[in-house]
Amino acid sequence: MGCTTTKIAPQSPQPKEQQSYNDDDIYNIQDDSVFSPKNIAADDNIIANIPDKSDHVHIQVADSQAFNDSFVQQRQQAINNRSYQTTVQSWQPKSLQQLAELIKAFSKGKSLVDRHWIIFYWIACNIDYDTESYFSKNYKDQTAEGVFRFKKGVCAGYANLYKYLCDQLGVPCEIISGYAKGYGFDDRNGATPMETDHAWNAVEIDDHWYLMESTWGSGHLNDKKQYERELASYYFLPRPNEMIYHHLPEDPKWQLLKSPIKMEEYLQMPKLRPLYFDLKLELVNPRNKNVISLLPGKSYAMVLLRASRNVQLIADLEFNNEKIDGGNHIMFDVPKQLYRCYFAPKKVGQHKINIYGKEDASDKITYGGVLELTLDVKQLSKTAVSFPKTWDYFSNLHLQVISPQNTHVITLSNGISNTQILIRTPEDVELMGRLENEAKQAITGGHQIYYDRRKRIWRCNFAPDRDGFFEATIFAKKTSNAASYNAAVAFKIEATQIPLPPISYPYTWQHFYDFGLKIKAPAHRSNLIWAENASYAEVLIKAPDDVRLSGSIQYNRVAVENGSLAQFDNEKKLWQILFAPERTGRHEITVFASKTNEEGSSGVVRFDLDVTKLRRPMKFPMIYSTFQTAKCQLVTPIDGVLKKGAVVPIECVIPGAIDVNVRVDSKWIGSEGYRDPILQRQITVGSKEVGIYAKYGETSSYNGLVKYNVQ
Repeated sequence: MGCTTTKIAPQSPQPKEQQSYNDDDIYNIQDDSVFSPKNIAADDNIIANIPDKSDHVHIQVADSQAFNDSFVQQRQQAINNRSYQTTVQSWQPKSLQQLAELIKAFSKGKSLVDRHWIIFYWIACNIDYDTESYFSKNYKDQTAEGVFRFKKGVCAGYANLYKYLCDQLGVPCEIISGYAKGYGFDDRNGATPMETDHAWNAVEIDDHWYLMESTWGSGHLNDKKQYERELASYYFLPRPNEMIYHHLPEDPKWQLLKSPIKMEEYLQMPKLRPLYFDLKLELVNPRNKNVISLLPGKSYAMVLLRASRNVQLIADLEFNNEKIDGGNHIMFDVPKQLYRCYFAPKKVGQHKINIYGKEDASDKITYGGVLELTLDVKQLSKTAVSFPKTWDYFSNLHLQVISPQNTHVITLSNGISNTQILIRTPEDVELMGRLENEAKQAITGGHQIYYDRRKRIWRCNFAPDRDGFFEATIFAKKTSNAASYNAAVAFKIEATQIPLPPISYPYTWQHFYDFGLKIKAPAHRSNLIWAENASYAEVLIKAPDDVRLSGSIQYNRVAVENGSLAQFDNEKKLWQILFAPERTGRHEITVFASKTNEEGSSGVVRFDLDVTKLRRPMKFPMIYSTFQTAKCQLVTPIDGVLKKGAVVPIECVIPGAIDVNVRVDSKWIGSEGYRDPILQRQITVGSKEVGIYAKYGETSSYNGLVKYNVQ
């Protein structure tokens, strides 16, 4: 039994859908991920049993009083002094001698730390690194006079200028020649440097010697071999036990260490950046080594970094200067207060590990480099792993990927149309999703994210609209947080042989799943099907017995009056919601649901409807709440406007009524024609309205079900 008086769209053939995980599937998923407690414990045991070689480097400063609290405070106060910066920036000396006089006059009565900062700051603001000389090896005049005149120099020029200005002030300063892990260090292919390649300074302050690196303190070379001026105050009087990781003096005494290290030890030490020390990180594995290997029997390497919880880390893995997609993952181990950094190579050879960090409360949006390591892969494991891309929110909100495990790529082929990602979260976390193609264009209807309350797991469905590569991103936020969602984790999807038409998902609210609803038509589509020259479209939804549905149709965000009809098909045991547009164009269709015994309703699903050609505009009759509560169904007429004086057949399914009556204008015309559950009769239309009423139980009054208008 159904509506046959007007034309609606036929159902399109259903594409082959990938099976979603049912209850048994979820129970049977074994946690074999790299990050499972079992594997983490096994990895820790492997690391603990790696032989502790005797080449461990112990670093201790020679002068334990050099960086006492008073000195540290003086240093920071000088760096923070805005008046120093403003004054130095205002200088426009015409000669090197005039510069020395300006510094001497301004430094009068100031501490040695302040005097050194004034010199350091002027150089950082006025001298550029001479990239042309560096790359051509045709060095210009590197004397203090030459560097001042050209406002350019290489490291020797910076060191010469710094010493000259110190000499003019009468403060002790030396030039240090040595080896630095700067630009080009990685190009030596592991060979031991035969000649020194860098110069910096040492200065004496109050009977203590300190290091000074004005070249690196002024800026750096970027990946395009271009100099970028950037003040780095870290290199103003840096600690020798930190500088030794990237600066090795030719004369061991200028290491300022209790036990100077040797060249081979220096070369094996990791490249630790200033931010590493600023964030107070501790490299637990490897210890003072810059080369690591895959864990024995594993397809990945692990770096362990101890850090406070307010430090955020990210990383990447490179091979031949190209980042490896899915090659790294970082997670914070709360009980042990350390970061576990996983790196999974895809090829044999030497890879570069970069780890970046920032403080969680920092205003800086970008991360800074903290360390570099080399991953030397001799042989790949037969069981390859890769990692999805994750952001801070993944770990901050304690998300866990249940499936897929140990991969960042999901392959769809052989007619499979979609995939499902399972995510476990705390109860106070919400997720949403987005699917994008290679052009970063969002796929309409490409995702469906909802929380399975029975299994306490998020089901994240994604459906590409064609063959190709896609990125499925899952966003997260705290339920109590009114702010927007933030990216948490992303997978790549490689789709081939996607059947047409492709699957697409309508927009659903969480209530859709909480009410236990299932869409029967349109199947796997985000838009309703509009037949050529039709009058209305149809949605079929299966719902529990205690749920009732209703609908709404909007055009340009304005509701179409009497444009929807929600009724229960007792034969199919489905809710049939009909939508009648008034014009052609794009419409928005919304289905609402509520419990039978509760007031109000909630939006549960939304479709698009593109009306291309309209047979004739129509309106549905007015439906009262009892019609839906009693699960009635109107067979004919479904047009809500009847013609005056016309003889009209009425057929309506009205289950469980003790009496049914029809009212034409203000007259009751009798209750004949009703035999539970079917009302079938003919009426003559009056001049105002026609209503269908029913009595239920022991009540003496009729409840309104349907009302037609007359014209």
